[in-house]
Amino acid sequence: MRPSVATVLVLVSGLAVRDGRAGAFDARVREHVSGLRTPERDAVVRVATDLGSMYGVGIVAGGLALSGRPDLAVRVGLSGATAWTLAQGAKPLLPRERPYQADGAERLVVEPVGSSWPSGHSAVAMAMASTLGDGRGSITRAVLGSMAVAVGLSRVYVGVHHASDVVAGAGIGGLSARLVRRLSRR
Repeated sequence: MRPSVATVLVLVSGLAVRDGRAGAFDARVREHVSGLRTPERDAVVRVATDLGSMYGVGIVAGGLALSGRPDLAVRVGLSGATAWTLAQGAKPLLPRERPYQADGAERLVVEPVGSSWPSGHSAVAMAMASTLGDGRGSITRAVLGSMAVAVGLSRVYVGVHHASDVVAGAGIGGLSARLVRRLSRR
């Protein structure tokens, strides 16, 4: 993700949330995602959503290290940790209730801590996808990006984030991956 695009995602999301304009977008996405719910999908999404957690970072980085890719494992770990740290640091800037608190959405996972904005899981997933896609072909990058988007949408599905939180998280993840990429080249 280009830094300019990532920055725009974070800024537009933050401004739309602050001004109340994100509500209609969030409601439309939540309605669509909620319409996909089945007990079977619920069980899969409850697990898949954690690909955007620090546990997910550990699993992916560990797998890369064990498969003989220690440099990539370190970059993935650093990108994920940077994204998580930046997302957590941004939460106090825009306090926001989570969907299950504000709108009565059903929460399918353990109650998270902190503000809804931005989504840390979305940030981590995008940071890992961007790092893994670095230097790869367009199809590989598209698949990885789609997986990051799926993790972000899973946060809406499980009732703990609004879609605009996911957009900001994706931007933070893209910026985190770019920062780690630049630092690793030095």
